[in-house]
Amino acid sequence: MSWILSLDAVYAFTGLLLWAFAALTPRPGAKLFWFILGFIFGFGGLLPHHWTGGLVILMVILDGLGQVVPSAESLRDPGKSDSPGGLPVAVEQDEPPVSLGNKVFLPVLAIPAVTMLGAGIARVMEVDVSRGALIGLGYGGVLAMVLALALCKSSGRTLLEEGRRINEAMGAVSILPQLLAALGIVFTAAGVGQLIARGVQSLVADDALFLLVVANCLGMTVFTLIMGNSFAAFPVIASGVLVPLIVKPFGVDPAMAAILTLTAGSTGTLMTPMAANFNIVPTALLGMRDPNGVIRFQVPFALLMWVGHVVLLYTLIRLSSG
Repeated sequence: MSWILSLDAVYAFTGLLLWAFAALTPRPGAKLFWFILGFIFGFGGLLPHHWTGGLVILMVILDGLGQVVPSAESLRDPGKSDSPGGLPVAVEQDEPPVSLGNKVFLPVLAIPAVTMLGAGIARVMEVDVSRGALIGLGYGGVLAMVLALALCKSSGRTLLEEGRRINEAMGAVSILPQLLAALGIVFTAAGVGQLIARGVQSLVADDALFLLVVANCLGMTVFTLIMGNSFAAFPVIASGVLVPLIVKPFGVDPAMAAILTLTAGSTGTLMTPMAANFNIVPTALLGMRDPNGVIRFQVPFALLMWVGHVVLLYTLIRLSSG
Protein backbone atom coordinates (compact mmCIF):
# COMPACT_ATOMS: atom_id res chain seq x y z
CA MET A 1 0.00 0.00 0.00
CA SER A 2 2.85 2.39 0.81
CA TRP A 3 4.32 1.87 -2.69
CA ILE A 4 0.98 2.75 -4.34
CA LEU A 5 1.04 6.12 -2.55
CA SER A 6 4.67 6.84 -3.46
CA LEU A 7 6.21 8.94 -6.20
CA ASP A 8 7.74 5.76 -7.66
CA ALA A 9 4.22 4.49 -8.34
CA VAL A 10 3.31 7.72 -10.14
CA TYR A 11 6.40 7.39 -12.32
CA ALA A 12 5.59 3.74 -13.01
CA PHE A 13 2.01 4.58 -14.05
CA THR A 14 3.33 7.36 -16.28
CA GLY A 15 5.69 4.88 -17.90
CA LEU A 16 2.83 2.45 -18.55
CA LEU A 17 0.77 5.22 -20.17
CA LEU A 18 3.68 6.17 -22.42
CA TRP A 19 4.08 2.52 -23.39
CA ALA A 20 0.40 2.45 -24.35
CA PHE A 21 0.97 5.53 -26.52
CA ALA A 22 4.02 3.83 -28.05
CA ALA A 23 1.98 0.73 -28.88
CA LEU A 24 -0.67 2.86 -30.64
CA THR A 25 1.83 5.04 -32.52
CA PRO A 26 2.15 3.94 -36.16
CA ARG A 27 5.64 5.30 -36.91
CA PRO A 28 8.53 3.02 -35.81
CA GLY A 29 10.87 5.88 -34.84
CA ALA A 30 8.23 7.65 -32.77
CA LYS A 31 7.18 4.32 -31.26
CA LEU A 32 10.76 3.75 -30.05
CA PHE A 33 10.98 7.33 -28.73
CA TRP A 34 7.89 7.00 -26.51
CA PHE A 35 8.88 3.48 -25.43
CA ILE A 36 12.29 4.76 -24.25
CA LEU A 37 10.69 7.67 -22.39
CA GLY A 38 8.27 5.27 -20.70
CA PHE A 39 11.17 3.01 -19.75
CA ILE A 40 13.03 5.97 -18.18
CA PHE A 41 9.96 6.95 -16.15
CA GLY A 42 9.37 3.38 -15.01
CA PHE A 43 12.91 2.24 -14.34
CA GLY A 44 15.06 5.39 -14.31
CA GLY A 45 15.43 5.22 -10.54
CA LEU A 46 16.93 1.73 -10.81
CA LEU A 47 19.34 2.45 -13.67
CA PRO A 48 22.86 3.88 -13.40
CA HIS A 49 22.78 7.57 -14.27
CA HIS A 50 24.97 7.16 -17.35
CA TRP A 51 22.51 4.61 -18.77
CA THR A 52 19.65 7.05 -18.38
CA GLY A 53 21.76 9.77 -20.00
CA GLY A 54 22.53 7.46 -22.91
CA LEU A 55 18.84 6.75 -23.42
CA VAL A 56 18.09 10.49 -23.43
CA ILE A 57 20.80 11.01 -26.06
CA LEU A 58 19.19 8.25 -28.16
CA MET A 59 15.86 10.05 -27.89
CA VAL A 60 17.50 13.30 -29.03
CA ILE A 61 19.00 11.46 -32.03
CA LEU A 62 15.61 10.04 -32.99
CA ASP A 63 14.05 13.49 -32.85
CA GLY A 64 16.99 15.02 -34.71
CA LEU A 65 16.49 12.50 -37.51
CA GLY A 66 12.89 13.66 -37.89
CA GLN A 67 11.35 10.48 -36.49
CA VAL A 68 9.17 12.22 -33.89
CA VAL A 69 7.02 14.54 -35.98
CA PRO A 70 3.24 14.94 -35.86
CA SER A 71 1.31 12.98 -38.47
CA ALA A 72 -1.52 14.57 -40.43
CA GLU A 73 -3.95 12.42 -38.45
CA SER A 74 -2.66 13.66 -35.10
CA LEU A 75 -3.25 17.27 -36.16
CA ARG A 76 -6.82 16.71 -37.35
CA ASP A 77 -9.72 18.61 -35.86
CA PRO A 78 -11.38 16.17 -33.43
CA GLY A 79 -14.74 17.59 -34.48
CA LYS A 80 -14.21 16.71 -38.14
CA SER A 81 -13.65 13.51 -39.99
CA ASP A 82 -13.30 12.06 -43.46
CA SER A 83 -15.91 9.45 -42.60
CA PRO A 84 -19.11 9.42 -44.72
CA GLY A 85 -21.20 10.65 -41.82
CA GLY A 86 -18.81 13.51 -41.08
CA LEU A 87 -18.47 12.33 -37.46
CA PRO A 88 -15.24 12.27 -35.46
CA VAL A 89 -13.14 9.18 -36.01
CA ALA A 90 -13.19 8.28 -32.31
CA VAL A 91 -16.99 8.47 -32.08
CA GLU A 92 -19.28 5.75 -33.28
CA GLN A 93 -21.97 7.00 -35.66
CA ASP A 94 -24.79 5.60 -33.57
CA GLU A 95 -23.64 7.47 -30.43
CA PRO A 96 -25.67 10.60 -29.66
CA PRO A 97 -23.72 13.80 -29.02
CA VAL A 98 -22.93 14.40 -25.35
CA SER A 99 -23.73 17.81 -23.84
CA LEU A 100 -21.66 18.30 -20.69
CA GLY A 101 -22.23 21.97 -19.87
CA ASN A 102 -20.12 23.08 -16.91
CA LYS A 103 -19.39 19.46 -16.04
CA VAL A 104 -16.64 19.60 -18.66
CA PHE A 105 -14.50 21.44 -16.07
CA LEU A 106 -14.69 18.65 -13.48
CA PRO A 107 -11.76 16.57 -14.86
CA VAL A 108 -9.64 19.72 -15.20
CA LEU A 109 -10.39 20.93 -11.67
CA ALA A 110 -9.77 17.47 -10.23
CA ILE A 111 -6.04 17.75 -11.01
CA PRO A 112 -5.22 20.85 -8.89
CA ALA A 113 -7.66 19.72 -6.19
CA VAL A 114 -5.91 16.38 -5.67
CA THR A 115 -2.50 18.08 -6.00
CA MET A 116 -3.35 20.45 -3.14
CA LEU A 117 -4.74 17.55 -1.13
CA GLY A 118 -1.48 15.64 -1.59
CA ALA A 119 0.54 18.67 -0.47
CA GLY A 120 -1.75 19.19 2.53
CA ILE A 121 -1.47 15.58 3.64
CA ALA A 122 2.32 15.74 3.31
CA ARG A 123 2.42 18.87 5.46
CA VAL A 124 0.27 17.26 8.16
CA MET A 125 2.49 14.16 8.12
CA GLU A 126 5.58 16.43 8.25
CA VAL A 127 7.15 14.94 5.13
CA ASP A 128 8.37 16.58 1.93
CA VAL A 129 5.51 18.83 0.73
CA SER A 130 6.89 19.06 -2.82
CA ARG A 131 6.93 15.28 -3.07
CA GLY A 132 3.38 15.10 -1.74
CA ALA A 133 2.25 17.64 -4.34
CA LEU A 134 3.84 15.60 -7.14
CA ILE A 135 2.13 12.43 -5.94
CA GLY A 136 -1.15 14.34 -5.80
CA LEU A 137 -0.56 15.65 -9.31
CA GLY A 138 -0.11 12.12 -10.63
CA TYR A 139 -3.22 10.74 -9.00
CA GLY A 140 -5.12 13.90 -9.91
CA GLY A 141 -4.42 13.03 -13.54
CA VAL A 142 -5.73 9.50 -12.99
CA LEU A 143 -8.91 10.84 -11.39
CA ALA A 144 -9.34 13.30 -14.28
CA MET A 145 -9.21 10.42 -16.77
CA VAL A 146 -11.78 8.44 -14.80
CA LEU A 147 -14.10 11.45 -14.61
CA ALA A 148 -13.71 12.12 -18.33
CA LEU A 149 -14.66 8.53 -19.15
CA ALA A 150 -17.68 8.69 -16.86
CA LEU A 151 -18.91 12.02 -18.20
CA CYS A 152 -18.46 11.17 -21.86
CA LYS A 153 -19.59 7.55 -21.44
CA SER A 154 -16.70 6.58 -23.65
CA SER A 155 -14.24 3.70 -23.71
CA GLY A 156 -10.71 3.32 -22.46
CA ARG A 157 -9.61 2.68 -26.04
CA THR A 158 -10.91 6.11 -27.08
CA LEU A 159 -9.15 7.70 -24.10
CA LEU A 160 -5.81 6.18 -25.09
CA GLU A 161 -6.26 6.93 -28.79
CA GLU A 162 -7.06 10.59 -28.17
CA GLY A 163 -4.28 10.84 -25.58
CA ARG A 164 -1.86 9.33 -28.07
CA ARG A 165 -3.05 11.74 -30.79
CA ILE A 166 -2.50 14.82 -28.60
CA ASN A 167 0.82 13.44 -27.36
CA GLU A 168 1.96 12.90 -30.95
CA ALA A 169 0.82 16.41 -31.93
CA MET A 170 3.03 17.85 -29.17
CA GLY A 171 5.93 15.63 -30.17
CA ALA A 172 9.34 15.70 -28.51
CA VAL A 173 8.77 19.17 -27.03
CA SER A 174 6.73 17.50 -24.30
CA ILE A 175 9.98 16.49 -22.57
CA LEU A 176 11.57 19.92 -22.93
CA PRO A 177 10.55 21.15 -19.43
CA GLN A 178 12.38 18.24 -17.77
CA LEU A 179 15.52 18.83 -19.85
CA LEU A 180 15.51 22.57 -19.19
CA ALA A 181 15.00 22.05 -15.45
CA ALA A 182 18.05 19.80 -15.47
CA LEU A 183 19.94 22.50 -17.38
CA GLY A 184 19.18 24.99 -14.60
CA ILE A 185 20.68 22.64 -12.03
CA VAL A 186 23.78 22.17 -14.19
CA PHE A 187 24.22 25.94 -14.59
CA THR A 188 23.92 26.47 -10.84
CA ALA A 189 26.40 23.69 -10.04
CA ALA A 190 28.83 25.06 -12.65
CA GLY A 191 28.89 28.45 -10.92
CA VAL A 192 27.26 30.43 -13.73
CA GLY A 193 25.54 32.62 -11.11
CA GLN A 194 28.86 33.66 -9.60
CA LEU A 195 30.20 34.43 -13.08
CA ILE A 196 27.21 36.69 -13.76
CA ALA A 197 27.70 38.40 -10.38
CA ARG A 198 31.30 39.27 -11.21
CA GLY A 199 30.19 40.68 -14.56
CA VAL A 200 27.47 42.81 -12.97
CA GLN A 201 29.85 44.08 -10.26
CA SER A 202 32.38 45.10 -12.91
CA LEU A 203 29.75 47.19 -14.73
CA VAL A 204 27.49 48.51 -11.97
CA ALA A 205 28.44 50.34 -8.77
CA ASP A 206 27.52 48.59 -5.53
CA ASP A 207 25.23 51.43 -4.45
CA ALA A 208 23.44 51.86 -7.81
CA LEU A 209 20.26 50.15 -6.69
CA PHE A 210 18.18 50.90 -9.78
CA LEU A 211 20.82 49.49 -12.14
CA LEU A 212 21.21 46.43 -9.92
CA VAL A 213 17.44 45.86 -10.07
CA VAL A 214 17.54 46.21 -13.87
CA ALA A 215 20.44 43.72 -14.07
CA ASN A 216 18.60 41.33 -11.76
CA CYS A 217 15.35 41.38 -13.75
CA LEU A 218 17.12 41.43 -17.12
CA GLY A 219 19.27 38.45 -16.12
CA MET A 220 16.17 36.52 -15.06
CA THR A 221 14.42 37.27 -18.34
CA VAL A 222 17.43 36.39 -20.50
CA PHE A 223 18.03 33.10 -18.71
CA THR A 224 14.33 32.31 -18.91
CA LEU A 225 14.48 32.95 -22.67
CA ILE A 226 17.30 30.39 -22.82
CA MET A 227 15.80 27.80 -20.46
CA GLY A 228 12.13 28.38 -21.17
CA ASN A 229 11.27 28.24 -17.49
CA SER A 230 11.70 30.94 -14.84
CA PHE A 231 11.85 28.27 -12.11
CA ALA A 232 14.94 26.80 -13.79
CA ALA A 233 16.52 30.24 -14.24
CA PHE A 234 15.80 31.48 -10.71
CA PRO A 235 18.52 29.56 -8.79
CA VAL A 236 21.17 30.89 -11.18
CA ILE A 237 20.18 34.56 -10.87
CA ALA A 238 19.20 34.40 -7.18
CA SER A 239 22.57 32.95 -6.15
CA GLY A 240 24.57 35.25 -8.41
CA VAL A 241 22.76 38.61 -8.36
CA LEU A 242 19.66 38.86 -6.17
CA VAL A 243 21.02 37.61 -2.85
CA PRO A 244 24.65 38.86 -2.85
CA LEU A 245 24.08 42.20 -4.63
CA ILE A 246 20.58 43.28 -3.53
CA VAL A 247 19.12 41.33 -0.58
CA LYS A 248 22.16 41.34 1.71
CA PRO A 249 23.63 44.81 1.02
CA PHE A 250 20.29 46.66 1.12
CA GLY A 251 18.55 44.55 3.79
CA VAL A 252 15.68 43.65 1.43
CA ASP A 253 12.85 41.32 2.40
CA PRO A 254 13.94 38.14 0.58
CA ALA A 255 10.39 36.85 0.08
CA MET A 256 9.26 40.05 -1.66
CA ALA A 257 12.38 40.31 -3.81
CA ALA A 258 12.31 36.64 -4.73
CA ILE A 259 8.71 36.54 -5.94
CA LEU A 260 9.10 39.71 -8.03
CA THR A 261 12.33 38.41 -9.52
CA LEU A 262 10.67 35.11 -10.37
CA THR A 263 7.68 36.71 -12.05
CA ALA A 264 9.94 39.19 -13.88
CA GLY A 265 11.61 36.16 -15.38
CA SER A 266 8.22 34.78 -16.33
CA THR A 267 7.90 37.59 -18.86
CA GLY A 268 10.66 35.77 -20.72
CA THR A 269 8.48 32.67 -20.78
CA LEU A 270 6.00 34.60 -22.93
CA MET A 271 8.66 35.43 -25.52
CA THR A 272 10.57 32.20 -26.11
CA PRO A 273 9.92 29.03 -28.12
CA MET A 274 11.87 27.18 -25.42
CA ALA A 275 8.72 27.45 -23.27
CA ALA A 276 7.26 24.81 -25.53
CA ASN A 277 4.31 23.85 -23.34
CA PHE A 278 3.09 27.48 -23.41
CA ASN A 279 4.09 28.75 -26.85
CA ILE A 280 4.68 25.83 -29.21
CA VAL A 281 2.27 23.09 -28.10
CA PRO A 282 -0.83 25.33 -28.50
CA THR A 283 0.13 26.18 -32.08
CA ALA A 284 0.44 22.48 -32.87
CA LEU A 285 -2.80 21.48 -31.17
CA LEU A 286 -4.78 24.33 -32.76
CA GLY A 287 -3.17 23.91 -36.18
CA MET A 288 -2.06 27.56 -36.36
CA ARG A 289 -0.36 28.56 -39.60
CA ASP A 290 2.23 30.74 -37.85
CA PRO A 291 4.24 28.57 -35.43
CA ASN A 292 5.33 31.73 -33.60
CA GLY A 293 1.88 33.32 -33.57
CA VAL A 294 1.42 32.93 -29.82
CA ILE A 295 4.80 34.53 -29.11
CA ARG A 296 4.19 37.46 -31.47
CA PHE A 297 0.94 38.24 -29.69
CA GLN A 298 2.49 38.07 -26.21
CA VAL A 299 5.71 40.08 -26.74
CA PRO A 300 4.25 43.61 -26.24
CA PHE A 301 2.47 42.57 -23.05
CA ALA A 302 5.61 40.81 -21.77
CA LEU A 303 7.75 43.92 -22.30
CA LEU A 304 5.24 46.13 -20.48
CA MET A 305 5.07 43.71 -17.56
CA TRP A 306 8.88 43.55 -17.39
CA VAL A 307 9.12 47.33 -17.07
CA GLY A 308 6.41 47.21 -14.41
CA HIS A 309 8.39 44.62 -12.43
CA VAL A 310 11.54 46.75 -12.49
CA VAL A 311 9.69 49.83 -11.28
CA LEU A 312 7.75 47.89 -8.62
CA LEU A 313 10.78 46.07 -7.21
CA TYR A 314 12.85 49.26 -7.07
CA THR A 315 10.02 51.21 -5.44
CA LEU A 316 9.31 48.57 -2.79
CA ILE A 317 13.00 48.31 -1.90
CA ARG A 318 13.22 52.10 -1.51
CA LEU A 319 10.08 52.21 0.61
CA SER A 320 11.22 49.36 2.85
CA SER A 321 14.65 50.93 3.38
CA GLY A 322 12.91 54.09 4.34
